[in-house]
Amino acid sequence: MWSIAPMITTTNLSKFRRSTMTKPLRKPDAIFFDWDGTLVDSLPALNGYYNHVLAVYSKPAISIEEAKRNIRRSAREVFPEVFGDQADEALNVFYDYVSKTHLEHLEVFVESHDFMAELATLNIQLGIVSNKKHSFLLKEISHLGWDKYLVSNIGAGEAAKDKPEPDPLLLAASKIGLSPEVNEIWYVGDTETDMMAAVAAGFQPIFIEHGLGDRSDCEKHGLAPYFVKDLLQLMELVKKYA
Repeated sequence: MWSIAPMITTTNLSKFRRSTMTKPLRKPDAIFFDWDGTLVDSLPALNGYYNHVLAVYSKPAISIEEAKRNIRRSAREVFPEVFGDQADEALNVFYDYVSKTHLEHLEVFVESHDFMAELATLNIQLGIVSNKKHSFLLKEISHLGWDKYLVSNIGAGEAAKDKPEPDPLLLAASKIGLSPEVNEIWYVGDTETDMMAAVAAGFQPIFIEHGLGDRSDCEKHGLAPYFVKDLLQLMELVKKYA
């Protein structure tokens, strides 16, 4: 296992840069996570998936930076803007290619395995809410052996709407009998889309800075989540309240 940094005290809690607009944290009954960019370092693979489909339709490739912007939304939202009337067909091409290659390209952040194992000892229910297609998400969770940790997992298409709407977060909570009106539920993500969904759902928004977004994205949308640098600092924050 890894070495956890010293526990957080009241005096050094400021390093999480909590805004006065954010509700005080309490011991979480559950923590839900975004997937890509939060626990999984998937940007290079996702850029490759997008460029494969663009090449099929003779469209120019996109850069890593352009891919970062697209990844914040689900493919079923992005594709109509890019492919117009061919969006449904292009989406099928995309999902067919991903289904054949996503497990071989699956990479997690270096701390992720130890983080999940440590977190599972704290008697907090855990789950994933992602804009990745639901069936792909479940396969990736199983491939990593994390289905023993994660009790409620929702991917794109399972709820009526995907993030930034609150629907998938509320669905994930309801699957394990929790409600933000009654329970303390945290949502950890790496983009403003994640934070919008968390706020709309009434979850505590926790922004992790090692992923696809940065603080300025939240500030542009008037969002004031808690900020953590990486999974190590997130573990400190969880242990303060667990």
